[in-house]
Amino acid sequence: MPYGKKLAYTLYSKGFLTDVPHVDENSDFVHFKYAGGSVIVLFYTFERFRRAYIATGWESEKDGEAVSLPGIDEKMCLIFTARGRKVDHLKRCVWLLTQEDEYKVFKFPLLFWYRLAFLIQFCGAKRSDVMYLYEKFKRHGGRKK
Repeated sequence: MPYGKKLAYTLYSKGFLTDVPHVDENSDFVHFKYAGGSVIVLFYTFERFRRAYIATGWESEKDGEAVSLPGIDEKMCLIFTARGRKVDHLKRCVWLLTQEDEYKVFKFPLLFWYRLAFLIQFCGAKRSDVMYLYEKFKRHGGRKK
């Protein structure tokens, strides 16, 4: 992420950090290191609009189309894109899901994140639905028992 420069956006991210964020020697960039294969939630604020993304690192063609996002060096694979009020729904969901353990939810399988995206997009992401989904994956990894 560029550091000390006037940018057209701000970026807030949540994920499974593996290192303390640090500024490089030239003071040009702030580096955030997330666990490989884990999910990252990115919240962008531009002058006239907001976007949020649930994404994971892109590894090969089987992951679908690789996407480049502002401030991110690696190619990403998008799971969900939020606009408008959906950004607020996603922000609330991430807050709810990180209350018990800040990093646990980011280690869940991609299926969890696809289901969460469905709840946000089509069901309004009710707290009870989000917490039911979380508890199901926390206990059983999403498998039916």
